Amino acid sequence: MKKIIKLSFVILVIICLLLPLFVACNKKDDEDGGTDRLVIYNWEDYIDSDLLDEFAEYYEEVTGNSLEITYTTFDTNETMMTKVLKGDANVDLICPSDYAIEKLLKADCLLNQKDIYNELKPQLDELGIDFEGMSSLGKGSGNIEDEVIDVITDMFSAVKSKDGKPYTEYMTPYMWGTLGILYNVNIVSEEELDEYGWGVLWNVQENEELENKILMKDSVRDTYAAAVLYMKEYDLLPEGYGYEDYSIGDLINCTDDAMLSAAEKVLTEQREHISGYEVDFGKDDMLNEIVYADFAWSGDALWAIEESYDEETDEYLLGYYVPEIGSNIWYDGWVIPTSVNNKLAAMMFIEYMCQPMSAARNSMEIGYTSAADKELMRNDVEVCEFLEENEYDVDEYFEDEGRYPEINEKLGVMRDFGTRGEALVQMWQRAKSGNGVSPVLWWCLLGITGGVGLAFGIYFLVQSLRYRPRKIKPISPEKNNE
Repeated sequence: MKKIIKLSFVILVIICLLLPLFVACNKKDDEDGGTDRLVIYNWEDYIDSDLLDEFAEYYEEVTGNSLEITYTTFDTNETMMTKVLKGDANVDLICPSDYAIEKLLKADCLLNQKDIYNELKPQLDELGIDFEGMSSLGKGSGNIEDEVIDVITDMFSAVKSKDGKPYTEYMTPYMWGTLGILYNVNIVSEEELDEYGWGVLWNVQENEELENKILMKDSVRDTYAAAVLYMKEYDLLPEGYGYEDYSIGDLINCTDDAMLSAAEKVLTEQREHISGYEVDFGKDDMLNEIVYADFAWSGDALWAIEESYDEETDEYLLGYYVPEIGSNIWYDGWVIPTSVNNKLAAMMFIEYMCQPMSAARNSMEIGYTSAADKELMRNDVEVCEFLEENEYDVDEYFEDEGRYPEINEKLGVMRDFGTRGEALVQMWQRAKSGNGVSPVLWWCLLGITGGVGLAFGIYFLVQSLRYRPRKIKPISPEKNNE
């Protein structure tokens, strides 16, 4: 009993001695702030990673709390949407494409950024910050290009949330671009591109060096758009459906049975001429001259072109071409999902990405065209100095048609396919697997199978004859007596 009392007394003394230390540590945490977290879900190779660390420093400077950023990536919109719609993505920020945002909004997976701003307004006033660069807050276009906002507004004007709020209040544009052909200038000529357009991806010009050296996107919607545009260019669209009067946007969003059937046919035929399908490695294969043409997103193409520059010859190995018949124009934007845990950090991050210098650095790093107002960037002293340090002429940079293409009626925006999406996926799976096994191969397989079967049959026949019991002739009694 006395030992227990003594032990209790010692423990009490230790607690009394350590208590001031615990209090001091807790007080220090209160003074310096805690650690907040921000989970970002973005495309691979789609940001200047240094900006993540710099934003964390900025966040701590403004709020007093340190910030731990978890950055995860996806390869296609479909991969991302599957996780989000199933509730498997516990993230604060996502960067989907236009049609994917539409689908997530319809599924009630996104929060209204204007509502979040109003909710945070007292805290923002206390911290002395404002989100003037964000277009989603209804303050004009913020730091975003007016033309970009106009196209998105027009295209998605009918898309509303369940409480009737517009699409544009749920996203802030990040990057935009086109779909086209990344090509090796030594193998594919400009004359070929001008004459054959999308047909180059089917090698309709029968360029022997190009045969089986073509890559397509392992992305159902993008490859489907290429197929539809190819059919329009070569008068392969089904007759009697009025497709000839469709706009480019209407065509690439048409998923009726007739169009899907026609697309499956040309995509199946294309398999004979291509090397395969890719999402991320195409630009590297082009640089290494493993393939000579790649169905590419403009940003990947521009990045690869820059990397293909040869200082000795002062020439580029690669080029990028958007066929005259038309193409897809896409817009990726930042959205805040309902799974968000840190609304303040999410909103501050979007605003940070909208700043001219952040926009310029991101665009330079990944090759894609920033949705930020290019005149705002052009007139920013820091941005101009940054471009010049990287050996760009400022005016040439912002006037480059490859980086800033003209937005016109020949560029169509993709929409959510709704219930027709499953039919498209099934078509795509069949097309990727081809027409099945060719008749010649079937006969070869049948011959091999038959030969193997015959060999086994002969073997077992021989074995059965060899080891079967022999009939022994009985000895007659007479013979036995002898």
